[in-house]
Amino acid sequence: MSYSSPEKKQEELEMTSQQKDNGINNQILTVLNDQQEEAQQEQQPLNMQDGQDEPSMLTIPEEEEDKFYPYYHGEKSWIISKFFFLHLTEYSLFLKRNVLDKGHKILEKHLPKLSPWEDLKESVEVSQKTVKQKKKISCGDLVKIIFFGQLKWISLGCFFSYSLEALVRNGVSIVMSKVITSAANNERDNAYGFATLLVFLNLLCVFTRHHGYNLAMIFSSKARMTLINLVYIKLTELSAYSIKEANIGKILNLVSGDINYLEFVLIMIFQSSVCFISMIFGCYILWDRFSGPIGMIALAIIFVAYPIQILLQSFNSETLKTSKQYQDQRLKLTNELIEGVRLIKMYAWELAFNKMISIMRQKEYICLLKISFRSAIDRLFSLISQVWSSFIFFVILYYGGFRQTMTVAEMISTIQLLTFFKISCVFMVSYGIQSVIHIKVSFTRIATILNIENSEMTSLDQILLKSDNNTQSKEYNGPRIQLKNFTSFWISKVTETTKPVLKNLTLDIQAGEAWAFIGRIGCGKSTLLSAFLHEIPAYKGSFKIDGQEANKGVLTIAYVEQEPFIFPDTIKRNILFGRSYDKVLYQKVLHASQLEADLSLMKFQDHTEIGERGTTLSGGQKARLSLARALYQQADLYLFDDPLSAVDASVAKNIFHMAIKEFIFDYQIQRNPSKKKPIVILVTHQVQYAVECDKIAILNDGELIAQGSYEDIKSNLYMINEELAQQLNNTKESKKQEFIRPQFQKRIKMRNSVANNLIGKEADQQSLITLKTYFRYYKFWNLIIILCVLSLEAGSEVLNNFYQRIISLFEEYQQENDIDTAYFLLGMLTLGLFLSNFIKYALNTYSVQTSTQKIHQQMLKSLTLAPVSYFDVNPSGRIINRFSNDLSLCDNQTNSVSLDVLEIIGGFIFALITLAILQPYFLIMIVFIIAVDIYQFSYAKKIISQLKEVELMQRSPLFDFLKKTLGGVIQVRVYEQQAWFRKQFLEISNKCNLNALTYYYSSRSFGFNLDLVGFIAQTVGIFIFVKLNYDDVAILSQGLLLLTTYNDALQWGLRQLITFETQMNSYNRMFQIIDILPEAPHVKEEDSKYPDFPKDGRVKFDNVFMRYRQNCDLVLKGLSFDIQSGQKIGCVGRTGAGKSSILQAIFRMSEIENDKESKLIISDLDVRKLGLHKLRSNIGIIPQSPFLFTGTIRRNLDPFDNFTDEQLWKALEQTDLINHVKAFQNGLLTDMSDVNSVFSVGQKQLICLARIILFQKKIIVLDEATANVDMKTDDFIQETLKKKFTDCTLITIAHRLNTIADYDKVMVVSEGQVIEFDTPFNLLANSINSTFVDKNTEFSRLVKNTGDQNAQAIFDIAKQKHIKI
Repeated sequence: MSYSSPEKKQEELEMTSQQKDNGINNQILTVLNDQQEEAQQEQQPLNMQDGQDEPSMLTIPEEEEDKFYPYYHGEKSWIISKFFFLHLTEYSLFLKRNVLDKGHKILEKHLPKLSPWEDLKESVEVSQKTVKQKKKISCGDLVKIIFFGQLKWISLGCFFSYSLEALVRNGVSIVMSKVITSAANNERDNAYGFATLLVFLNLLCVFTRHHGYNLAMIFSSKARMTLINLVYIKLTELSAYSIKEANIGKILNLVSGDINYLEFVLIMIFQSSVCFISMIFGCYILWDRFSGPIGMIALAIIFVAYPIQILLQSFNSETLKTSKQYQDQRLKLTNELIEGVRLIKMYAWELAFNKMISIMRQKEYICLLKISFRSAIDRLFSLISQVWSSFIFFVILYYGGFRQTMTVAEMISTIQLLTFFKISCVFMVSYGIQSVIHIKVSFTRIATILNIENSEMTSLDQILLKSDNNTQSKEYNGPRIQLKNFTSFWISKVTETTKPVLKNLTLDIQAGEAWAFIGRIGCGKSTLLSAFLHEIPAYKGSFKIDGQEANKGVLTIAYVEQEPFIFPDTIKRNILFGRSYDKVLYQKVLHASQLEADLSLMKFQDHTEIGERGTTLSGGQKARLSLARALYQQADLYLFDDPLSAVDASVAKNIFHMAIKEFIFDYQIQRNPSKKKPIVILVTHQVQYAVECDKIAILNDGELIAQGSYEDIKSNLYMINEELAQQLNNTKESKKQEFIRPQFQKRIKMRNSVANNLIGKEADQQSLITLKTYFRYYKFWNLIIILCVLSLEAGSEVLNNFYQRIISLFEEYQQENDIDTAYFLLGMLTLGLFLSNFIKYALNTYSVQTSTQKIHQQMLKSLTLAPVSYFDVNPSGRIINRFSNDLSLCDNQTNSVSLDVLEIIGGFIFALITLAILQPYFLIMIVFIIAVDIYQFSYAKKIISQLKEVELMQRSPLFDFLKKTLGGVIQVRVYEQQAWFRKQFLEISNKCNLNALTYYYSSRSFGFNLDLVGFIAQTVGIFIFVKLNYDDVAILSQGLLLLTTYNDALQWGLRQLITFETQMNSYNRMFQIIDILPEAPHVKEEDSKYPDFPKDGRVKFDNVFMRYRQNCDLVLKGLSFDIQSGQKIGCVGRTGAGKSSILQAIFRMSEIENDKESKLIISDLDVRKLGLHKLRSNIGIIPQSPFLFTGTIRRNLDPFDNFTDEQLWKALEQTDLINHVKAFQNGLLTDMSDVNSVFSVGQKQLICLARIILFQKKIIVLDEATANVDMKTDDFIQETLKKKFTDCTLITIAHRLNTIADYDKVMVVSEGQVIEFDTPFNLLANSINSTFVDKNTEFSRLVKNTGDQNAQAIFDIAKQKHIKI
């Protein structure tokens, strides 16, 4: 049939294809004022009409455009076309004409549509329903679901096709024997008749094999994607605690490694399943051929390989499990390295992580080496099984006295049958055993995930709660949230010795109330919010919502966490979070969350793309973005985990009044008058806002020590914490300032302008595979080994052909009574084949695994040396995909694929040479075969390899999406977006499925066409030999043997050659990691000249300009200041002013500009003269978001093992953590896999302080480090630093101005420049006689924004410090 329609359509699109390639992916909006619309919006603030829906987050908006190929596979094809794979061949030729011939590269847009029967939706839904019906899923259950569930008809089709092929293959052996016998008996007509039947059977073989394989590939793709979706659906059902318990590294490895490897395994299992059919018919043929059971000895001999295979693979099974465990740990550590790379670099801990990951990889490598060597020995017995089994069989027949003479027809047809058995029984059984083992291991691991019990707020007093619930009336007017003797635990299995986190809390929270929870770090504030989120595993007592047990409550919840969850997408989609776009509500949310001013400074406003983990935003902007997302939900219950600490005082004040008091309690109530009033629970260390809430609750060590209005708790508070009481009292009694509302900024519309995305598309970073790629890979090998492997392969092919030649001349040996010589030669050739192949396999296996190991080590080294800007523009899922999926493919498949290519193509070439020697006329067909096959291969290679590249790239978004979901599982659950996330994941899975199937189809059409060409040559060759060598049985028999076997594996060999090229894509992607341009050298020769750097703590910025990446705007613009050694400097300014950028410059995370004469001098030395390790390791930091990694507490404090346990305990004592750590059973060796159940956010900061105390640095920086701790802990950290580091320079970025009031100087930063730099007092007072803030400076404005009473307190501290000086 004709495909003129898509070609015509393609021609119409050709004019604009270049424009689309360059610009269509990055279209966003440009600025256009729309003042009239905004005026109407302000006049109607409660307009309830929804705006036009905005595309949901993570859904890349694409223009509706005609598909390049507007059909799905086979949409317009007849059955006969599908039978001959013509529809697949025509699609390949369509790509050749319209893409490759025009110099383009095949991209995702060139793929066909997804057909209805390729859609995964039904398969996933039916499988998920079956899983839900099972209480516990076993490996066997998964086998039933996958093989005999929704995909059962594909499974049956595969089995039928391969069974038919097995029958036909056995028939070929019988008919070939008849041809040779007829020729030997001079029965010419019979010989031609059987030759014709032989041709028909060969044709039938081609069709059955390819249709079976095609169905197997479809099954493999759909089964794999179904399994991934089952795992994903389960993960979206789990709490964050349950996911951490399940081991994130294991989950990532399961999806990227195990399930991807099933791609190959699920294809091979069907071919292996029909081996018993070959055995049954093979036994019958041999019984008949040798007149009795003696003929079955041949099969019995070849089955000797089975026990060897089973033994080897049983060893491999155990080794594989161990290997997977090491791989899980390696990936978990690698993921932590990528996620925490900024702080790891600041701590100069790259070597520590490199060492930890390398240790795990070395253990994994040893396991892989053992598996590969055992598999190579298995392959050795399988490869030449037709040789050694036929030799032993013939020896037994002769020397056992069973047969004194044998015909060449019997011997040749027996070898042909054993050759078939080699593939259908030995090879396939070998693959089958390996496949069963891999399926069992992977399915068991998948079942483990599916069987995870969700730790969903299990009540330990369930019987009591049930009785309470039964008596609850429908009309309920009591407290919306009610806790009674509530005691919670961070583990699901509670014993008598288990220490509770929260103890006997009793609370009644009414609708419309705002509660403030305050207390010291580690007292249980964030844990209480986790309880409201149902994220605590177990509890005792009563927890009710609207009078019913909490899990049955109907409250919608919005949550702002301490460490905000940000998706790498636009600001707008982060706020919408899957909800429909309501224009009025959205504008109000931006205004209330104080994001308008920030957006006005961004070139693309709310369409600005955020880097992964929010790397392009400041800490305050992340907090406000999370707040905006929460406000947009219009929830019943708002949980705020200290969002005010991450922003400056002015913004915090605006947020509290406009977001909490006005938006939630005014605007939302007016907007939703029929709903109950919302509740706000604010966990805060900003006590000035606590007193403005309706109720205050004070927690101490997990207990509620006071609750109620300020007047209610006032008397109790003084007895418990006098300092906190005085602070609250001062705040309450201070004269309230009139709240000045920020001006409502006009919204701006944007249309059609092109902007560069922060995250580059993976396709844009791919490079074509060339000979340089192969040369680069084989440089990891030894040249002598390469030559040895090639020589040994050539030698084994020569030995194999000599073996066949002696068999074809066997009757001559019998006539000359020289049979012993014949058997001696056969024995020596068999031994030579064993030795040559054994050495070849050993060398190849060692070289492949060692080269992959070297590549991993170079990747790891390159990654640790990469600049942080690399991680900003490359999603972590893409990076870790190199260390999981790509590395796993190369580890597991390169050895077998490279050997397949070498042996199959080598065997084919030597077979053609032998055929040409035996019958020179066959040279015509050899020329025909080579010409047509080379033509097909020339374009099919490009199509298949490029489609495979597209398919592999599509796995990264799938992996990225899974990682994003794991990272934001609490947000997904809180906003009840599980169904939407699953839908998005299914859409990505369908894309992956379409990519995989398109690759498979092209590969199948190529293989079928090759076999069809081989069949034509085979047919002509059979009749040439029968016609011209009718009288020479030796030549006829060897010719027929070669003709029936030479082409069997050619298409597989050439497709394996393409597979090898696609594997080179994996190597190429790993080489891209190796080729990352490193940051400045970590170690320089000059470092040794400054052994005591820094001698002092002087820091000088001289006209410093800096940008985060090339082509980005400057973030520091001529910054200059001079800090003397030992000075304590406070750095303040509005969110996004450039404060944290100063620290980035000090640590050289981003290099300062060279062309603007910028200088950064520490201790009178230009830092660019030093190696990065020397610089960073001598500066201490307590970061904004504390970083703790997998491992023990000891390793987190001292990853290089530089200190004794005594020194570590002393550091913990000085940071007030000693009692907390001693409470753990394992003390310093306590595992921190689930760090949130070990330390609160504030305690994590104290761990960072302990690191500082241990390493004794002369320059210490605090990046808003005390924002998430209470005032008491803040004071404790500051006092500790002042006492322990009297002579050290301290640079503190702070929003709490009380913290820096007694510092030596304050630096005010605005838009990347220092606008004020003086003592706090000089910036607040006009003279020494001033008694209050009377100077007009930016710093004084910030101070006044904290409130009159607090401003006076700051002034008094600053004046007292000034007088001391």
